[in-house]
Amino acid sequence: MTYTLPGARDRMMFVDVSAGSGEEKYERVGKGFDTATPSSNTQTQAMQWIDEANQTTTTTSKSIQRAIGGKRAVGDPFNDYFCSMFDKIGPDAETTMVLVDAWDEDGETAGTYKAKKYSVVIDCTNDGGGAATDGLPIEGVIYINGDPTVGKFVLATKTFTEGE
Repeated sequence: MTYTLPGARDRMMFVDVSAGSGEEKYERVGKGFDTATPSSNTQTQAMQWIDEANQTTTTTSKSIQRAIGGKRAVGDPFNDYFCSMFDKIGPDAETTMVLVDAWDEDGETAGTYKAKKYSVVIDCTNDGGGAATDGLPIEGVIYINGDPTVGKFVLATKTFTEGE
């Protein structure tokens, strides 16, 4: 049996940086960023019936986010967009993100990948500040809202199409 050991660059995140201009413009999270750590806060419900010795636990929901961090890279489209979100709140901090795994290429069309599109909130918590010897560190969190939309993503055009 053969298998692949993907690296961090093989899990691609594309964020719509159009700032609500009407047409989605996806840019890859990459230049300047050296960490992208997913995490979830899982809500559970435990039940135990009177005729059973042990309880049963079920997952009821998850709050999912991706902490990202790195250095300021002026001129990179996503890096610039991310830092511009430092003082944004409410709808101004909302956009969409598409997750693409490089190992999940569509068998029918080269350069097209299975993907999941999410509604997200961008929270830039540091837009470039720290010790003088550290350059300009940046960091924040991408919060995922709701369920994903499943579809396909074309790398060459950076376009998402809904559907299996």
